Amino acid sequence: MNNVLHNFFILLLMGCATNTVQDHSPQSSEVKIVEGTYMNRPHFLIQTESATYYYDRKGGGISRMIDRQGKDWIAFGKEPWDEYPASAASSFRGIPNLVFRSEDSGAGHPGHDQCQSKIIGDTAILTTSLSERWQWKWTFHPSHAELEVLRVDPHHPYWFLYEGTPGGVFDPQHQYIGTDIGGPWDTAWDYYAGDILYGQWRFVYLGHKQVDRVLFISQQDPDTLTDTFSYLGNSEKGNQAPNGMVVLGLGRAEGAKPLMQKPNVFTLGFIERKVENVEAHDSLKQQLKVLLSNKL
Repeated sequence: MNNVLHNFFILLLMGCATNTVQDHSPQSSEVKIVEGTYMNRPHFLIQTESATYYYDRKGGGISRMIDRQGKDWIAFGKEPWDEYPASAASSFRGIPNLVFRSEDSGAGHPGHDQCQSKIIGDTAILTTSLSERWQWKWTFHPSHAELEVLRVDPHHPYWFLYEGTPGGVFDPQHQYIGTDIGGPWDTAWDYYAGDILYGQWRFVYLGHKQVDRVLFISQQDPDTLTDTFSYLGNSEKGNQAPNGMVVLGLGRAEGAKPLMQKPNVFTLGFIERKVENVEAHDSLKQQLKVLLSNKL
């Protein structure tokens, strides 16, 4: 399929606001950004060699992140909206979900209307909150994406969240996490029950035991702030619920408290390998150090 027909096909899918994706595998190593809609909301669609991203222009966040096999590692949805814990299967999801508990709450989160976004250059998107207190820039590369937080509200801290579905599903019993501290760990923590992993991490990777890739997320400037990870099911059954999401928060303290107060740079992307043991973890760690040589 040539690029023109491929882009047209993708836009048809977005315009129909469907909840499933067949296969959005990029057709070249170039980064392409096109306009469209998803769930009746204006989006930018970013096609790269390793992933396809759906960027909610008014929300200022990524609503879908689709790997080479067509698996959606976020799968944001509108309904149910803002219901705990039910919305773990829908509207809680997204990246980076930056701003919480202020007049700008929802800025950086798909589904909200707190931002305006525009394409700058060929591979970047600049987002500014309607209040103009917040501003950030996404730059997309064939192998990864980089978020640079440019402006923060000095009166309200923020966090960087990944709330989604590693490997395209909610499946705590078969998913795992690793960090610069160690891994892989396959403990099925249960957020609803208050069972949460806390730490201080420079990078994190997440995967599914039946998927030959992981998602990595890193922050450039080190800090001593609390980071969190757990699985939030969409019912009182917790990590045994039929649907849900992982909750990964950089700069997120107990009680859903944002902690970050300074601009920072975050990088995320897929690495095409599974991490099954300590040896694979150490190998991945070295690979990340090379990829993020100027950021770690």
